[in-house]
Amino acid sequence: MCKHACGMIRNMKKYCVIGTPVGHSKSPVLFKRFMTEKGLKYGEDAEYLINEITDKEQLHAFVSDMRSGVWSGCNVTMPWKTDMVKYMDELSETARITDAVNTVSAKDGRLFGDSTDGRGMLNAIKADTGCDIKDKNTVMLGCGGAARSIIAEAVLRGAARIDIVCRGAGSLIPGMKKEGLEKASNIGITLELLEKLYASGTMKTKITFIDSSDTVKMQEAVTDADILINSTPLGMLDGRGSETKLPLPDDTVFGKDLIVADCVYNPDETLLLKKAKEAGVRTVKGIRMLEEQARCGVEILLS
Repeated sequence: MCKHACGMIRNMKKYCVIGTPVGHSKSPVLFKRFMTEKGLKYGEDAEYLINEITDKEQLHAFVSDMRSGVWSGCNVTMPWKTDMVKYMDELSETARITDAVNTVSAKDGRLFGDSTDGRGMLNAIKADTGCDIKDKNTVMLGCGGAARSIIAEAVLRGAARIDIVCRGAGSLIPGMKKEGLEKASNIGITLELLEKLYASGTMKTKITFIDSSDTVKMQEAVTDADILINSTPLGMLDGRGSETKLPLPDDTVFGKDLIVADCVYNPDETLLLKKAKEAGVRTVKGIRMLEEQARCGVEILLS
C-alpha cells in the first residue's frame, strides 16, 4: 500500500500560485474546477497550493525548484509578474510585449512564460455576449498592468480602435515624447508597450489617450464604442469606500448596443455594472475575467 501511495505521490504534478499576499487567491479553487473538467483527479493527478513568496531570494530559489522538477508550473501574481520574465527560456508573444508573466509551465528543466490576463477578459466578453473584439472600438478605463495586458491582446486580435482613459494623459499619442513623464509610471510603461506593438509592423489598431478629467471626450468615446472595460480599482470593495465610486462621470450615457465589462470582482456586481444594467446594456462581471484567465492558465499548465 505504501509503495502504491508513494508512487502516486511521486507521479503527481505539483502547481501553485506565487506572490504576496496570496492567502485570498481563488486560483486553487479554479484550478481544481478546471482540471476536473478535463477528466483529471485532484490529489492524484495534480495538486495546487498557495506559495507566499515575499522577496527576490525566495523567488530565485522557487525558480530553481521548478527547473529541477519540484514544481510542474505556477501562476504568478503581484509583485512578481515582471521579475519572472528574466527567468523564462521562452515567452509567448503577449508576455514578451507586456513584459509580464502570470503563468509558467516547467518541462524538462525549461520554463515557458505566458500572460493570460488580457485573454481572460476578451474570452469572457466573447463567451458571455458573443462579441469578438476584432474591428471593434473599445474604451479602456485605466492604464495599469491589467489594462496593458488587455490592450496588447486586443491589438493582437485586431481591434479597430482603443481609447485609453487615464489621469495625466493630456494629449498623449503613441511614440510622443513628453517632458517630465516618468518612465516607470503607468502612462510611461503603456507608451513603451505601444512602441513595441508599432515596431512589430503588424499593428493596425488606432490608439488615442483621453485625460480622465476631459468628460466631453470621454462621453464622445463611450458613445462611439462597442465595448467599455474598467481596469481601475474604482468600484472595488476595499474598506475605503471605493465601492461607492464610478470610474467615469455619473452622468455618462451608454448606448444600447454597448458592452460594459469590469476587471473588479469584489463586489460581484460593481456600481458601474449596476449603472450599465439600468441603462439596458450587456455586462460582463470581473469574476468572469478571473475564471477565463484561470481556464487559459490550466490549459497551459496541463498541456
